[in-house]
Order: sequence, then C-alpha cells, then structure tokens
Amino acid sequence: MKKIISAMFIMFAISIPSISSAQKVGFVNINVLFAEYDKANGVKEKIEAQFGDKQKELEKLGSSIKALDQEIKTNELLMTESKLASSKKKRNEMLMQLRQKEMAFKNELQEAQSVEMGKFRKVIMDIINAYGKEKSYDIIFNDGIIYVSDAANITDDIKKRMAKIKAKK
Repeated sequence: MKKIISAMFIMFAISIPSISSAQKVGFVNINVLFAEYDKANGVKEKIEAQFGDKQKELEKLGSSIKALDQEIKTNELLMTESKLASSKKKRNEMLMQLRQKEMAFKNELQEAQSVEMGKFRKVIMDIINAYGKEKSYDIIFNDGIIYVSDAANITDDIKKRMAKIKAKK
C-alpha cells in the first residue's frame, strides 16, 4: 500500500511542473477555417473548372462502354463469331482505356488538391503563429481534441484574421 501511495505522490509531483508551464492554451478547428478559405478563394470551383472536361470525357467513355455492352448482349445470338469477338475486344480495350484515364484523372486531381491544401496550410500557419505570439499563447492545438471549452477555441479569431488578409489582397 505504501508503494502505491509513494508512486501516486511521485506521479503527482512530476505532473505539477507540466501543468503549471502551460498557462494559455488555444484550439483551432482547421475544417471550419478550410471551409472559409474555400468560400473566399473558390478552391472547389477552380478544381471543378480545371477537371470538369476530363470528368465529362470519362463519363462519355463509360456511357459508350455501357452502350456497346448492351449491344453485345442484345445481338449476341445474331452476330457472327468474328463480329462478336471483335465487339468484345473493342469493349475490353475501351475498359482498359477508361481505367487508365481514371487513374490519370485521380492522380491529377489529387495533385491539384494537394497544391491548394499546401497554399491553405501556409496561409493558416502564418496566421496562427502570428496570433499565438501576439496573444501570448503557450500552445495552440488543431486536431485530435475530444473536448475544448469555448474560452480556449480561437477559431473565430483566426477566421477574422483570414478575412482581413483576404480584404487586403
């Protein structure tokens, strides 16, 4: 029993300096800020405009494959062996082409999204760092928090600073 009490006392004594060292803590909800950033900069619209034609091309190719597949199923018994083999070969080639284009499309889309997220991270980190220094915060958290009180949540303050920066540009 004495060992347990001694261990608890030691744990308490060790934790006191760490508790007292973090005097001012803040929390920022990055998802809220990104939504605001997206609204201000039209990130989704830019990406959709950039990739809209490619998306339509993929949809058109998919529709062509479905139409060809339906034609094969409907006329399979009426087609000659060579015509049937030719149609199936064409469908398989179109499927391979579709998969290749989809992979390329996804890679390009992810790259564009990563570039935009990088821009956002740079802007937001600069704002949060400046805010933390100005307001004398010891720690500012963003993700992985289960609970945060309204007093520690500084997301609205950061949103206001984002708006000021956007207004200056």
